[in-house]
Amino acid sequence: MRHVLNGDILTIFLEGELNSYNAESIGAEIDGIIKGKSFKNLVLDLERLRYISSAGLRVVLKLKQQFDNLSIINASLEVYDVFQMTGFTSMLNISKALRKIDINGAEVIGDGFFSTVYRLDKDTIVKVFNRTSDPEQIERELRLAKEAFILGVPTAISFDIVKAGDKLGVVFEMLDCMSLKTAVLTDTNRYPEYLKKYADLLKKINTTECFNPIIPNIKEKYLEKVEYVKPFLEEKYYSKVKKLIESIEERKTFVHGDCHFKNIMVQNGELLLIDMDTLSVGHPIFELAAICAPYCLFNEDDPGNSEKFFGVTEEQANGLYNALLNTYFGKDDKDIKNKIRLVAYLHMVWWNRINEPTNNKRLEGCRSRLYKLLDEYNDLDIGI
Repeated sequence: MRHVLNGDILTIFLEGELNSYNAESIGAEIDGIIKGKSFKNLVLDLERLRYISSAGLRVVLKLKQQFDNLSIINASLEVYDVFQMTGFTSMLNISKALRKIDINGAEVIGDGFFSTVYRLDKDTIVKVFNRTSDPEQIERELRLAKEAFILGVPTAISFDIVKAGDKLGVVFEMLDCMSLKTAVLTDTNRYPEYLKKYADLLKKINTTECFNPIIPNIKEKYLEKVEYVKPFLEEKYYSKVKKLIESIEERKTFVHGDCHFKNIMVQNGELLLIDMDTLSVGHPIFELAAICAPYCLFNEDDPGNSEKFFGVTEEQANGLYNALLNTYFGKDDKDIKNKIRLVAYLHMVWWNRINEPTNNKRLEGCRSRLYKLLDEYNDLDIGI
């Protein structure tokens, strides 16, 4: 029986069957592994365990009585069902093994900084995460998506978390879908229709109230960003931007937080969200600032960014953003757009310090433009 002691975690790997014929000997072998070792958490890895009987459950129960910090990982669906039917899932942290899928040769229908979306077959797609390998973080995103869906925000219905090679993914049922980016670029005749649907989707998100405490407050996140970038701002500008963010009206309406057209799918002419990890509640100005950054601001100090990230020219990206805001507000208002940019520049200063700490040129560019708008405005009221 293989085992690994890594820091305070002892992992024991079980395989084959755990039944009435071998439960006593396996229990004794586990006791022998545990004896004399110093650890805080005991983990049973059941990836290779095909079957567990009531006698095997008693082995697990004995371990639970000895070690409160016992957890079970990689249980097959059959083994997990036994734990669930017998009530073990209510007293133990038990996770199922992830289904493995093959994305080699699969059509890419959407891609972004954090994830890539593949079509598996005519009925399903999979969103594969490029920058997280934590199932709990993905489970959190699914919980956020479920909350939004229950409250009427159009989100794709997810199924299970899977493994695609060495990455994690989520499978969605999506029939005859494409990304909004693809729809906009390939069917230019329907551009005005998609633009209105895009603006309507944003309004739906930004007017749907949610009081569930699992949804974070985006204003609090931005105040944390202010504190993070404080060492890189002149004192007068730090004080002013903090005051302006603090003065933004509190809202309990959804903010998607990354609602560019690669994170939206088109199915039967309707728009559905598939990327919900940045979901929060707060004022719509934070939503619009988060859209402004990828469409417009990244290009300012990284010419060609739109072509690399979106596959469109800088002119096209700026044009889409301005047309979207004009549709959203029903007017073309420079002051509104500049106030949104102010919040977006704060985000960009933070983003550059987190993701590109050595890119001083981009940081200085964002900071100087933030300073210019801070000199111009004393409030961030955008009239909604």
